[in-house]
Amino acid sequence: MSALYLYDFDGTLTTKDSLFAFLKFATPRGKYILAVVSLAPLLVLAKLGLISKAETKRKLISACLMGKSKTELSSLAIRFFKKIKDTPFFREKALVSIENNKGKGKIYIVSASVDIWMEAIAKNLGVGLICTQADFKNDIFSGNFKTPNCNYEEKPKRVLAEIDLNNFSEINYFGDSKGDMAMKSLATAFYLNHFK
Repeated sequence: MSALYLYDFDGTLTTKDSLFAFLKFATPRGKYILAVVSLAPLLVLAKLGLISKAETKRKLISACLMGKSKTELSSLAIRFFKKIKDTPFFREKALVSIENNKGKGKIYIVSASVDIWMEAIAKNLGVGLICTQADFKNDIFSGNFKTPNCNYEEKPKRVLAEIDLNNFSEINYFGDSKGDMAMKSLATAFYLNHFK
């Protein structure tokens, strides 16, 4: 039996949040600024934990990307990865860990970030992906999510739904925040802020 390596993305593999980085990259400047300014009160309330972070995130992503085609978003995601791949956006120690573990078992990113940009990143890193999924109608982004936000208690639920853990002798999880703590129940080894 082999090992399973599960990595959170934002803050664990990266030095900053990919949500704002991708939206800023993929959205015309004026539209991005308007979206952030108009949603600023909600963003502050969400940061303070007074309203749903997941719904605020959905509103921001919707304001920036709703109506774009899957093809256009995939192309933007590939260009975004090419832009960030050799920059301090990624934690070098984390990328080395992924490469070192590739011969030891299966590797997945488990992230609250959205598949719109995460699919290209996971594919280019050569790992599997479990994340929040965007909803498309006739290949156009509807502005909604198809799945619940993949964070907190949703992370282990999604992992159990998509991976048969009985196939692995060890389950290693790497995270960086309280949104990862629910994964302790699944992991045989749990690493918090391991790459900082």
